[in-house]
Amino acid sequence: MPAMPKETFFNLPDEKRERITAVAIEEFGHNEYADVSISRIVAKAGIAKGSFYQYFVDKEDLYSYLLDLIAQRKTEAFSLDQPDPQHMGIFQYLHWLIRAGVGFELANRELMQVGYRAFNQTGYPKAFAAQVRQESRRFFMRLVATGKEQGDIAPEIDDKLAAFIFDAVFTGLGQYLMSVVDSGETFEKTFHGERTLMEHPEVVRIFEQTMELLEHGMGVCRSAPAGAAVTAQERHKGDQEVEA
Repeated sequence: MPAMPKETFFNLPDEKRERITAVAIEEFGHNEYADVSISRIVAKAGIAKGSFYQYFVDKEDLYSYLLDLIAQRKTEAFSLDQPDPQHMGIFQYLHWLIRAGVGFELANRELMQVGYRAFNQTGYPKAFAAQVRQESRRFFMRLVATGKEQGDIAPEIDDKLAAFIFDAVFTGLGQYLMSVVDSGETFEKTFHGERTLMEHPEVVRIFEQTMELLEHGMGVCRSAPAGAAVTAQERHKGDQEVEA
């Protein structure tokens, strides 16, 4: 990835720097990378094109800055009251983690559109997205290992598959919920912005159902007698016997 913005950008007055950033978020969030226009950005931001190149090397430099901004703001949001997964059930920790992630995405919808395009669409430089995805997958691999050590995740569950599923939910649920939010009038008529979107009954329903699927699909059955944890395959076999 190219260098981050030049020092001249960070020396700008807050209002001007935030205006340029907001216009860039809108442009990258609503266009394919190849269609992102520096001319449109400078026109909407009210700056000269020459000034843009005093702040950024090129379009990819600005793009890198926005992706770094997502990572920075997420880190700040996640640092608040973050629990230790080793001191609580792994699915309780996942509940906190995914809820915090989805809450951040719903509260930063315009900015996250830039991130979604970086991960999901062609034409965008992929180095940063690939690095983030690798780091995320390694994080969830460690989380799966902790879950098995604590007896929360069934031992026969494949580690890489579990990490992939956790990662997919963590990175995809917010985007899915935003599509629900934007999908029709019913959602808007039942919610008037008096609370956060994470408190909307439909968002709560989808979120809790997702967590149920994760825990009941991978977790050890706690209804069995002590020392006789039931695996997912055994539960499935039992269901088949009942049906027979």
